Amino acid sequence: MKKLRNTALLIVLGASLAIAQGPREHHQHGDMMKKHIERLDSIVDLSDEQESQIQSLQEALKIKMKDARMNKDREAMKSLRKQHKADIEAILTDEQVEILKKSREAHRAEIKEMHEALKKYKNEQIKPTLKTKRAEFEINLTEDEKATIAALRTEVKTMRRAHKESGSKGKLSQDERKAKKEKIATTLDPIILAHKAELETIEEDLAPLQATWEADLNEIKAEHTDGCEGKCGHRNMKHRKGRKAAKNADKTSFKYYRFLLMNFE
Repeated sequence: MKKLRNTALLIVLGASLAIAQGPREHHQHGDMMKKHIERLDSIVDLSDEQESQIQSLQEALKIKMKDARMNKDREAMKSLRKQHKADIEAILTDEQVEILKKSREAHRAEIKEMHEALKKYKNEQIKPTLKTKRAEFEINLTEDEKATIAALRTEVKTMRRAHKESGSKGKLSQDERKAKKEKIATTLDPIILAHKAELETIEEDLAPLQATWEADLNEIKAEHTDGCEGKCGHRNMKHRKGRKAAKNADKTSFKYYRFLLMNFE
């Protein structure tokens, strides 16, 4: 599929919502609003009056979202985003709305294609190697350790399924995420400590391959998101390089948690 240089710049209408997400300095908000309007303009060719109206909407949204975040009111934030989208559409002409609609559809198709390409690469290039390494490591575990890992793996899987079935799409609240992290750490840290040498050896063996994998995956993303500067995709898919952990030790432990909980069945 042809690269969507313009559509990959933002998820139309949703891009301006990023202004209201997370604390940033005042000048950063201004820069973001300007960029979002420019991106929208590149797709639907906004008039000066429309740009001014949308900027006013963004300023108002920023204030309302700040209050909603302080109150931890997720329903309010969801409602504000929905209303903001409707308000922008009301500013646009029917022709612009139609262009926007087609742009979103094309962008979603591009992102879907990217997901499929990433999944195919991981299944063919990454998972077989990790599966082999995990099987080799399994030999070093005691029966009790295997049972502990299996039980935790099942518990985590059950939790995710329950949230998905409840309509929350697998998302956990902040308290639930904290509890889950503490549960994993409490359960797996003793196993990591007992097998630290083996895990470090595996990490060293995989390091060169991981560099290749990361480069290949980034290339696939670039092929489908040219020009988006890492900000395309839906709100939960932003091609981040990864949130910085509070400590390097935490990042290392997280990698080991994922390795121990791998399930290739």
